[in-house]
Amino acid sequence: MSLSFKPISADSHVVEPPDLWTKRIDRKFLDRAPRLVHEKDQDMFWCPGGRQDKRGIGTSSSVTKDAKDISMAERWENVLPGSYDPFERLKDQERDGVEAEVLYTTFGTTFYPMTDLDFQFACMQAFNDWLANFCSTAPKRLFGVAMIPTEPLDRAVKEMERCRKMGMVSAQISVQQEIGEGYHHAKWAPLWDASSDLNMPVSLHVAGDKKWFTLTNNMLVDFSLAFTPVMYSICTMIMGGTFDRHPKLKVLSVENDASWPAPALERMDYHYFRDQGWAGSGGITSGRTPSQIFHDQVICTFMRDKTAVRCRDIIGIRNMMWGSDFPHYDGTWPKSIPNLEEHFPGVPLEDQKRIARTNVIELYNLPIEP
Repeated sequence: MSLSFKPISADSHVVEPPDLWTKRIDRKFLDRAPRLVHEKDQDMFWCPGGRQDKRGIGTSSSVTKDAKDISMAERWENVLPGSYDPFERLKDQERDGVEAEVLYTTFGTTFYPMTDLDFQFACMQAFNDWLANFCSTAPKRLFGVAMIPTEPLDRAVKEMERCRKMGMVSAQISVQQEIGEGYHHAKWAPLWDASSDLNMPVSLHVAGDKKWFTLTNNMLVDFSLAFTPVMYSICTMIMGGTFDRHPKLKVLSVENDASWPAPALERMDYHYFRDQGWAGSGGITSGRTPSQIFHDQVICTFMRDKTAVRCRDIIGIRNMMWGSDFPHYDGTWPKSIPNLEEHFPGVPLEDQKRIARTNVIELYNLPIEP
């Protein structure tokens, strides 16, 4: 089979150029502005106060000699130019058969644990300015996701408003908060109100977190199960009444794949009816079941998840969107079309379009023909 339409990636990335923050950050933070440093074995992204002071650039990508695949980049000169140059990015879209992309940070995922909130905000604001400029090159093909801090809330709301005016389509916040301060807590109401009023869905992207998903010290295990933090956050929001109090709020689980709701929704529905005493006074009040709330207000993106496509009647055909994860080495570029084709044998064309194109257009009201 071959696709009869052009997909749109609901989860792609930029790789921030080495001088982004040294050029754009508030000058009082220049001495510790995030930057690239050259070491003996590889180039490192240096960010004091982040999750890691130094992080290898291997999460970005390089092109192999035959230009048919990608692998980890150890040096900046091997990073795909389309990662940071919007004109090259359009060429990479054409090569992959993708019409448009929603763009997230790469190195900025390390900013969420920062305790110096002024420095954190300066880093995020500089990125948002750069990304808005990047996307302005092709406003019908490049759509940016703003990085938004969660403290203090009034500053977070103002930054969402500013970024929405610049054309950003979504607000990425930390996947988790501290126990007892999760997103079911009433304190977050200003954030959800802003998201609803601005028509700017909230994104919970894997690894973009105050915490981390390492529990076993085996990275293969931890990374394979990296969807669990977002699962806990979203299920807590459902059971804690967040979506009932904010019925226009839309929340995305991004790059956590999309099959995790299949068993979770059934279990939540069962326990919602069976164990009402656990819900407490702040729980679901709308009369909707947890699965109905999910279907109304939550969307998941996936890169490779045949299980989700097979379970689309349970998860919801309007509750999943495909993303290439370009340009990261474990993404699907430049083979996104064959990757999608593997997911769609026996799947009706309308369902294919919904998953790989229509849902993202409708969610963000993109200026693209469905």
